[in-house]
Amino acid sequence: MTDATSLMAAEPQNDRTRGPGRRPTDHEPEPARTSWLPMAAVGVAQLMVMLDSTVVNVALPSIGSALPADRTALQWTVSAYVLVYGSLLLLGGRVADVVGRRRAFLAGLATFAAASVLCGLAGDQGRLIAGRALQGLGAAVLSAAALSIVVTVYRNEEQRKAALATWSGLGVIGAILGAVLGGLAVSAVSWRWAFLINIPISLASAITALRSLPAQRSEGRRPLRLPTALLATAGLACLAFGLIRLQDGLTSAPAWAGLGLSAVLLTGVARAELGASDPLLPLHLLRVPTYWLSSLGLLLAAIVMMGSSYLASNYFQGAHGMSAFATGLAMLPMGLAALFFASVVPRLIGAVGPGLTYLVGALTQIAGAAVLATGPATTAVAVVALAVIGAGLPTCFVPLYGIGTAHVRPEESGVGSGLLNTFNESGAALGIAVIGTVLAASLDGDGAATPDALTTGVGHGFLAVAVCAALAVAIALGLHRLTRAPGRDS
Repeated sequence: MTDATSLMAAEPQNDRTRGPGRRPTDHEPEPARTSWLPMAAVGVAQLMVMLDSTVVNVALPSIGSALPADRTALQWTVSAYVLVYGSLLLLGGRVADVVGRRRAFLAGLATFAAASVLCGLAGDQGRLIAGRALQGLGAAVLSAAALSIVVTVYRNEEQRKAALATWSGLGVIGAILGAVLGGLAVSAVSWRWAFLINIPISLASAITALRSLPAQRSEGRRPLRLPTALLATAGLACLAFGLIRLQDGLTSAPAWAGLGLSAVLLTGVARAELGASDPLLPLHLLRVPTYWLSSLGLLLAAIVMMGSSYLASNYFQGAHGMSAFATGLAMLPMGLAALFFASVVPRLIGAVGPGLTYLVGALTQIAGAAVLATGPATTAVAVVALAVIGAGLPTCFVPLYGIGTAHVRPEESGVGSGLLNTFNESGAALGIAVIGTVLAASLDGDGAATPDALTTGVGHGFLAVAVCAALAVAIALGLHRLTRAPGRDS
């Protein structure tokens, strides 16, 4: 089987450097454009998945008093979703490759919808946490299948760029709008509707998928390779657990035990996969410089996105005493900026290339985080600075997904996409863990969670966000060197 490195070596330089997908040769006509209905189906589902990663945050106080639920249970209401989602993305990608992407997508969507009902009707904290874990399972399968559908359905180069921009842009917007909808549900009706709103969304996505998605069955019989899949899942679960427990502090023994066990398990999986002809873990992709740089870039971009959202919520509610709904509205410009720039990113990539587009996004994030690191005097300044960070999010995510998926073969689009999403989700967990630890350390040093202390702590957190964006600048320069077309100014 030809690996991705040899595929790259066989292509002309200007074919492999034009962002997502390879440009047809003189003997290969440009693939025809296809309907946007498949994008509507998977895009709405991806928005819902990312929305549920943040929608609970502002609803936690209401959940705690209504069920009731203790502090540990509330933490695991958030963490159970992140842990299961992040650890099952690779297996979800393999399921999509083996049983068919449409079938996997619909199964994941049905699981997610059923879990949302369980969460919305939960009568105690145990059922709520179980429902959140089941949501993570459904999200992992449908998200991995959704990205592989985008990669395989949209073969026309320009349409594929637009589809990837839409898919990643909706993910960013969903994560940000989760706070808005969560606050609205709590204020207007009940925290339960933060989950039950998923039912009509899932139904609309399923109907559109059944009408528009091709079956996309894999050729031949391919095993799920469950023993390897279970080891990989356990390793990723330990990684997610360790990152989550880092919120208890950098000296947390359970956190380092989880990270250590994760390293052992994933190293064992990697050694076993190196000689596999049909690998679950597509390590050959990590030999491609553009793929592994894109993966690291996605990890950093997720840290910036989730860290900024977490810090903003603490700043508005803790330092300024704003309600959950008012906090969501204050973060809305961040989502609107992301929505607008997601629509212009494909043209920017066409004008300056994906590497420079990513560089623009990283520099934009540094600018916004630098303002917030100084402790803004007013909430209006904070809202504007967050909007600047929001503008940089799709400018990072879109070119990174485009570059990362450019050389993933159709038959491994599920695991290839799943590995990219694993880096993304690990970055989200790492962002909450590290940024949360920085904030907690700042508050402990002050001795009290006063508004001034929270403002200072949030500033320290955004300084860490700026450092992550600065690391992204270095990656962007490397990707620009690798992806710029001949004759384009460097």
